[in-house]
Amino acid sequence: MKTFTAFLSILILSLSLSAAETAPKKKSSAKPKAPAAEAAKPSAKVEAIAKTLTPSQKTKLLDLLNEGDEAALKSIPNVGETRAAAIKKARPFADVTNVVNVEGVGEATFAEMVAHAKAGFPQPEKKEAKEEPAKKKAPATKAKSKSTPKKKDDKGSK
Repeated sequence: MKTFTAFLSILILSLSLSAAETAPKKKSSAKPKAPAAEAAKPSAKVEAIAKTLTPSQKTKLLDLLNEGDEAALKSIPNVGETRAAAIKKARPFADVTNVVNVEGVGEATFAEMVAHAKAGFPQPEKKEAKEEPAKKKAPATKAKSKSTPKKKDDKGSK
């Protein structure tokens, strides 16, 4: 009977300790997310790139990042649907340099954004580039289909 009681007390103690260890792990995993989302200071390189913008360019870029729709954000080089959605989710930005804290946006992408702002926010011309590969693919497919019937005719004439 003493052995059984000792076994039960050890079992209950071990279960309570394992439950106690599980609860703090969940809380500690939630805590690191909040400070990471609060934003780390941008690097010196990012600050230097941002300083090359004029005040009006900086304001326009900040407005684009904070208020631009998905199409406007996608007009920025190297920003597609995924990065545009991440930028929209991280809004509002107090400064243009804060965008480097968004997942998928690093120093290189930020440099492209600044260059885009310096150029006066030109609209991309991607529609024409997409049509050309489609035209090239179509003749290649037709050429393959023409060569297949000729082989069948050659076999039939022998």
